[in-house]
Amino acid sequence: MNPENQELTHNQGSLWATCPILGWGTFGTKTRAERRYIRRTMLGAAAGAAWVLIALALDLHPKAVMLPLTALVIGAVMTNVAWEMSRYIRQLDELARRMQLEALAWTYLTGFVAAAWLGVLAPLSSTLMHWPYKRGFLLLSPFLYHIVLEPVRSAWLYFLSRRY
Repeated sequence: MNPENQELTHNQGSLWATCPILGWGTFGTKTRAERRYIRRTMLGAAAGAAWVLIALALDLHPKAVMLPLTALVIGAVMTNVAWEMSRYIRQLDELARRMQLEALAWTYLTGFVAAAWLGVLAPLSSTLMHWPYKRGFLLLSPFLYHIVLEPVRSAWLYFLSRRY
């Protein structure tokens, strides 16, 4: 390959569209596996969010039953998301699978560092700034963790996809 063709190929950019990567965390190839992942993840997230909103709006009692039940629903939703992601990743070709797994690894490291710093700052916030510490908020933490880290994973995937 002569250098002129190599330069042309390099400047054409990534093989994958930006919007699906940043929006869904997928490559936008519209394969059956990708559509299944998006559809089932959205259905699971909608069901989990609906349960949490209903439980909060109706202030369902007894709390001793509702809090663990809500935690169970959120855990089931997160398990569904992880399962569908693994099914989607298994259907990808080698390069796309490698980029997805590398983005997941970087997201894990980013989330780990952020969680560590939040753990350091939480006691300081209640001590120094007198913010109340609410234990019920911990039930939403896996759900919020996913909501916060999914854009981080998409950003890492976007960054990684620009290399190819």
